[in-house]
Amino acid sequence: MQEADPGPFSNGLTPNTDNTDHESEGLIGPEHLCRIAEVADRAERVVRDQESRGGSDFSGLSQFDECIYLKNSDGVVVFSNEAHQRHFSHHGSPVGRTSQSYLEPTMAARGEKIASLLQEGCVYVECEFSGPCPDGCFYRIVSHKRSLKALESPGLAILGVLRLNRQDDGNDVTQQIDLVSASTRFRELSDRDQEMCRLTALGISSRELGERLGMTTRGIELRKQKAFAKLGVAKAVDLARLLTRLQDRGYLDLGL
Repeated sequence: MQEADPGPFSNGLTPNTDNTDHESEGLIGPEHLCRIAEVADRAERVVRDQESRGGSDFSGLSQFDECIYLKNSDGVVVFSNEAHQRHFSHHGSPVGRTSQSYLEPTMAARGEKIASLLQEGCVYVECEFSGPCPDGCFYRIVSHKRSLKALESPGLAILGVLRLNRQDDGNDVTQQIDLVSASTRFRELSDRDQEMCRLTALGISSRELGERLGMTTRGIELRKQKAFAKLGVAKAVDLARLLTRLQDRGYLDLGL
């Protein structure tokens, strides 16, 4: 058993470095793990069956209700079943793309963390967390991802199985959606505007910002207005509160 820092996962994660059964150590309900592990076992059998025949038709994975995908060693999705396509094709099919190109940044970061654990020798990683999907909805997600290294197939490296439970109400969910949206809008700002906002949150005046960034005070004020409008804040103190919250919740690292 290998322990891991939960990192960006809201409920922690449980990696495994062998093929023995294990429990979640209180991080995830064992009943969830058992059920999704069984689904992953069946899905892997479909993949192995195709590989043994020298084929690449994984359409049999679309019989599953869970979202299932296959990635190669470069992190590119090479197959996405019908359930996965329904939830993750809002901005185009995931096939032929990496997580960073179709997932919200915090969700993509979780995927990268899991991929690194699998690359380091974990046979599988299971976790449970909340987050937004490209279909615009917020979900509670139980995830099981396992290495396909044993197949010795150069085109297959990871099997992913996701069970999604949509969450439509509750203040906590609404607040998390708001923070996810805010972090996305912040990342959409130019590098200069991000730095301007960071320094503003630290209490740097427009005059000082102009000197640091090689702009006039008036130019700084105009850029601030546009950035503030995009982030949905009215003044510097509101900006500071927002960026501090985003940093405290792990969405951004701004050195505040």
